[in-house]
Formats: sequence, C-alpha cells, structure tokens
Amino acid sequence: MTRVLLIQAAPTPWDTEGRMGGNPMLPLTTDGEVALRKTLQTLGEPAIAALYTYMQNQACEQAGKLVARHFNVRVRDNEALEPISMGLWQGLTREELRFRFPTVFPQWEENPLSVNPPQGESIEAATERFRAGLGKILRRYRGGDGAIALVLRPLSLQVSAGLLRGEDLQTIIGHLHERTPVESIDVSDDVRASMSVR
Repeated sequence: MTRVLLIQAAPTPWDTEGRMGGNPMLPLTTDGEVALRKTLQTLGEPAIAALYTYMQNQACEQAGKLVARHFNVRVRDNEALEPISMGLWQGLTREELRFRFPTVFPQWEENPLSVNPPQGESIEAATERFRAGLGKILRRYRGGDGAIALVLRPLSLQVSAGLLRGEDLQTIIGHLHERTPVESIDVSDDVRASMSVR
C-alpha cells in the first residue's frame, strides 16, 4: 500500500473573487501562503519519498516550493499534473458565466460530464490524463520508502483523490467542487493495478 498526500495550491486572487480557475498564471494570495504554512505545520514530518507538481503554474510552483522546504525534499515537475483548463470560462465569475452561457453553464454545474467548456478540457479527458500520470508515479514508488506528495489546484486535487480512492467518474464529479487543503490516501494494491493497466 502506498500513501499519497494531496496538497492544495490555493487560493489565488481569482479563487477569492469567485472566478473560474483553470490554469491561469496566478500566484497564491498572501493569506493562501500563510494558510498553507499552517497546514504543513499540522502535518508534522511524515517521510516523503517524492514530491510532484506542475511547475508551469505559478500557484502550484509556489506551493510546491513551500512544501519542498517543509519536508526537505526536491520538487519534481510533472506535466500530467497540469491544472484542468476551463478554456474561455477562465477568469469569469459564476454570475458572468450564467449571463454569457445561460444554458450551458448551469448544465455544467449540474453535470460536468455533459458539457465541455469552450476551448477547455473535458472532465473525462482530464480524468484520463490524471489516471495515466498518477499510474506512472505509483509504479515508480511502491511504498515503504515514505509517502508521495502531490501539489495540485483544487479541481485537479478532487479528480486525483477520486482516482486514488478507486472511485468511478460519476462519484468523482459528485465532489468536484469540494475544497480540501490536504487529503491523505492509502492507495490499495487493487487501485494501483487498475491504474497501471490503462
């Protein structure tokens, strides 16, 4: 069994303003950085075998470096962990989205699998991308050497958490909008195997 520690890279200014995130180049807010430092203090000092994030996203890079300093481990860049792109919806508030996309956006809120944001990435495609990326990471680290830490944007964290728990896509979308600073998941051998064969 392998333990995976999922750490949220949030909030950015857009998060605090209620804007649709995705993959913009925005830093953590000052409050977000302080909150992350406090969260890390509550974790103690578990052994971390590896730390991954997507370094081309400013919030992920910033949070990843904070986590790396806390655990005294090197942060590795992993393209498979790129935040989910919301395309033309990025940067818009929910009110703006309801006004500009009166049919499609409410449909996406109710069932994110039914709509692909214009010029964005579908949840289904993103889930498969994360499944492949997480599968490679899990194959590399087989447990016993410490936990794997992943620093992710909120939507990406929820998709990854669902996959690592062995949830199906319908279950995953049920908690997409939850916000959790840290998730610790013990990945079963069955889940590891299922992610390796795809």
